[in-house]
Amino acid sequence: MDILRSLDKLSVSLGPSVVTLGNFDGVHLGHRELFRHLVKECRRLNCRSIVYTFDPHPLKFLLPDKAPLLLNTPEEKQRLIAASHVDLLIETPFTRQLANMSPEQFVDEVLIDRLQVQTLVIGYDYAFGRGRRGDAAFLQDYGAKKGFSVEVLQPVGADGEPYSSTRVRQFLADGEVSAVIALLGRNYTLEGQVVPGEQRGRELGFPTANLVTDKEQLPASGVYAVKVRYDQQEYAGVVNLGRRPTFGGGEATIEVHLLDFTGRLYAETLRIYFVKRLRGEKKFSSAEQLAEAIAADVVRARQILNTAQIVQYREYLSL
Repeated sequence: MDILRSLDKLSVSLGPSVVTLGNFDGVHLGHRELFRHLVKECRRLNCRSIVYTFDPHPLKFLLPDKAPLLLNTPEEKQRLIAASHVDLLIETPFTRQLANMSPEQFVDEVLIDRLQVQTLVIGYDYAFGRGRRGDAAFLQDYGAKKGFSVEVLQPVGADGEPYSSTRVRQFLADGEVSAVIALLGRNYTLEGQVVPGEQRGRELGFPTANLVTDKEQLPASGVYAVKVRYDQQEYAGVVNLGRRPTFGGGEATIEVHLLDFTGRLYAETLRIYFVKRLRGEKKFSSAEQLAEAIAADVVRARQILNTAQIVQYREYLSL
């Protein structure tokens, strides 16, 4: 998959093409179904498939106080979209000029002139442009006038609810990391670099790697059974997200203890796959009580992870 971050310097059209528009935060199963339709249509028409999205998320530009925490880093989002065999990802900078553009202007100048759109594939609830006038009804009517078709994908989901990034965020806010697998089609993950910590875990008999990450949306504070990928190996682990109230609190940290691992991890990169929440964050009356609780967490994590299989992103498109 090629990636293009601006159309400004293009002197020729990228089309003909089949295009989908959206933010695609989380790249959940609903997004994946949309990409499946996109690729099927582009293969039928023998043209290029294009995912057109924006950076930053429009709400971060327009209403930063109401903008959601993103489920993917830019690198994760690119990797997940590429797994659908999309030809081109366009990540246009979201600017005031773009925000003020009318839907008609965007369609004429971008979709038609630059991309030579043949078919536009959108979700049932997608809208764009000034006043969010560029909804499905507008696009179908305007497309009929301009000579391209519009396919509106109806809601798809599980348990009677459509897949949505909002639902994923709510599950994570509740610590329900196992529930998001049914929406994402994979375990929720974060990637981080190991940095020096205060050695609290080592003093308690459970050395931890302290991580910093670019991931915005983290699960609720607490202790989780996780799988950890490091140096092409997979390890069972326990991670604590929170402010360490037993030791007086402070800034939130991510501390992971790899089971049955010895060695140094400073400056290394780890990827964590969340499997199940073990308990919420708790203040203990002493370090000894905390150590006993961690020992119990490790025992329970081993029981859970002994049979748990993580689901990773993969090339999942089936035509």
